[in-house]
Amino acid sequence: CDPMEARDIMWSRTRQGQVAKQPCPVGSIGVATFRCLAPDGIWEPQGPDLSNCSSPWINHITQKMKSGEMAANIARELAEHTKNHLYAGDIAYSVSAMVQLVNLLDVQLRNLTPGGKDSAARSLNKLQKRERSCRAYVQAMVETVNNLLQPQALNAWRDLNASEQQRAATKLLDTVEDSAFVLADNLLKTDIVRENTDNIQLEVARLSTDGNLEDLKFPQNMGHGSAIQLSANTLKQNGRNGEIRVAFVLYNNLGTYLSTENASMKLGTEAMSTNHSVIVNSPVITAAINKEFSNKVYLADPVVFTVKHIKVKENFNPNCSFWSYTKRTMTGYWSTQGCRLLTTNKTHTTCSCNHLTNFAVLMAHVEVKHSDAVHDLLLDFITWVGILLSLVCLLICIFTFCFFHKNSLILIKPSKSNPDCCINSAWYKHLPLLFSIHTQIACAVFAALLHFFFLAAFTWMFLEGVQLYIMLVEVFESEHSRRKYFYLVGYGMPALIVAVSAAVDYRSYGTDKVCWLRLDTYFIWSFIGPATLIIMLNVIFLGIALYKMFHHTAILKPESGCLDNIK
Repeated sequence: CDPMEARDIMWSRTRQGQVAKQPCPVGSIGVATFRCLAPDGIWEPQGPDLSNCSSPWINHITQKMKSGEMAANIARELAEHTKNHLYAGDIAYSVSAMVQLVNLLDVQLRNLTPGGKDSAARSLNKLQKRERSCRAYVQAMVETVNNLLQPQALNAWRDLNASEQQRAATKLLDTVEDSAFVLADNLLKTDIVRENTDNIQLEVARLSTDGNLEDLKFPQNMGHGSAIQLSANTLKQNGRNGEIRVAFVLYNNLGTYLSTENASMKLGTEAMSTNHSVIVNSPVITAAINKEFSNKVYLADPVVFTVKHIKVKENFNPNCSFWSYTKRTMTGYWSTQGCRLLTTNKTHTTCSCNHLTNFAVLMAHVEVKHSDAVHDLLLDFITWVGILLSLVCLLICIFTFCFFHKNSLILIKPSKSNPDCCINSAWYKHLPLLFSIHTQIACAVFAALLHFFFLAAFTWMFLEGVQLYIMLVEVFESEHSRRKYFYLVGYGMPALIVAVSAAVDYRSYGTDKVCWLRLDTYFIWSFIGPATLIIMLNVIFLGIALYKMFHHTAILKPESGCLDNIK
């Protein structure tokens, strides 16, 4: 492999199949590696491995923890250090440090436990110190987590392999929950503590379950577009000695690091027919009550949560999921057990689950390769030409019908003229779509009109098959005109289908790209279903017509032979 610079490190010429080693970038410690692949002689496409690189300050934090300094003070230093540029080793170390710090805090809190010989004032002073230490620690911990989840830390996370990412993210979830309950257990009175940052929102509550309770909602404002709600009945049922401790956490950007590899997902037919990937398409939201049973509580009243989608395009099959993990290995997977989908749209999904844990919405995602400008220009040109030709054909069609009808040269039946008019009218409706339709309502209206005209065209084709069948089975033309019935069915049935479709899911008229029916849901079957049925019926009518024709011909042949003999 030729020499090159990557990730601020100069890599020297390396033989195929060997691993190059270099000191980590300036400002960090450790050894970075870069593999030269055989037999092509190219560097590893993923880039250098910097997972062993870390900042010098980790040694300082380690020494402080060994010295037994106050956990809250060390947590404050950790929060300050993680504001700077982070390496992969910093991510793994910071999460492990938080696990050690919460254990250190627990030990230090035991030393502040009031004794039997302590006076009332001294006991109160110790309890107040416990609460202050916990509040300070949790505040510093939230700032550290916020720093680790900043977009600037993305490269550091990516330098960890998938299993290391998953383990670090799982540890983070676990230690934040543990820290929240340490604070909840040390609040002197019923209270709610809130810590809000860009990437993590935390709420710890100690509540009384006596008297009238209201549903508990987190967060209080829906500024982030995501929320979770526990019913008053759930709070009462899980209270102990007239109190309950609750912890809520909302994480942004964390789901990226929780692998979807072994996720249990329910995929629809659209996912089966597309090349898709599974992504965590929402923030991760945590709800837990009473520390020791936080992951084992099954609820009589399901918990309901709404999450905002991170990506709003090219996604389908939302799955309400939770992160199921084991504390021993800190590994897990996404599961849908006990959760169900309530409602979903392009931007939000609402779920309910019969247990408490860490929730998110997983979705199938399709990467779309955006075309270049030349390709778009060519498509626009073809579209313009096609629509102009359709308009010309529409005018010729209308002129022909009017001319022959007036001169009585040919009897044009409605079952023949209407399909042509409907198809051409449907294409004519495409003309406004060439102009920028910025409003969703206008796009939905055009999509509904297209739906109607195409269904009408197919319905009139069906009626033409009916007319052909009637002409074959009836010897004489009926005295009563069927025209009004044909018009009623030809336009009434499509109108009814469109009306029912709009009533069921009007949002599926119009997409981000085209003003047509949504293809990523079952809504498209409101067109495919009737069209397929009509095609099948017309094939049946055609079969009957052919049978009648051949049967009639077979009868005429003997009669023709008899006439020849007479002659």
